[in-house]
Amino acid sequence: MVQSSNIIAYQVIIFTPRHSISGEIALREKRLSDHINERGDSSLFLRNVSISRLEEPGMILHKLVNAVVPKHGIVLLFEPPQLVAPPSQRFYSYVETVKTDVFLVVDRMEVRGILHTKGSVDVRRYLATLPDTFLPITQANVLFGASYKLLLTQDTILVNSQHIRFLGQTQTESTTTAASSQPIVP
Repeated sequence: MVQSSNIIAYQVIIFTPRHSISGEIALREKRLSDHINERGDSSLFLRNVSISRLEEPGMILHKLVNAVVPKHGIVLLFEPPQLVAPPSQRFYSYVETVKTDVFLVVDRMEVRGILHTKGSVDVRRYLATLPDTFLPITQANVLFGASYKLLLTQDTILVNSQHIRFLGQTQTESTTTAASSQPIVP
């Protein structure tokens, strides 16, 4: 992450249904999570871009000086490990949230992790009442690629809710353990 005169340059990796795109996005005095959820700008402008297929992430198809990625085509994005940024310049903002263990199916990917919401999650209505398009998932495990054989583990990703095909709430370890240790009363 590079910083000069209130401009923050984020290294980001974007997954579309078929491709992985890495590049740099420069934002003036705002976090990436805030920018990605703004409805006024429908695309991300990237510099120093590489693109590869999700099926072969190690094989770079093209290296480009600049590129534009429409937000609606982004399935998920994340910031790879970089220098630690001060709280005002983080990839996402810290807000007190309710944490829910979830399993998601998005275009050509499966995601397990912790969904952070401002209120409790009612999975029956959650996707219909979203205030933001891109949802933060922490402790994320993403399966993708041919036969879902590639695993990506990230501290935080942002998932495009428009690409969610399935959302399920999972039981936490403590809930499962507590429930299984309770005696069954006829």
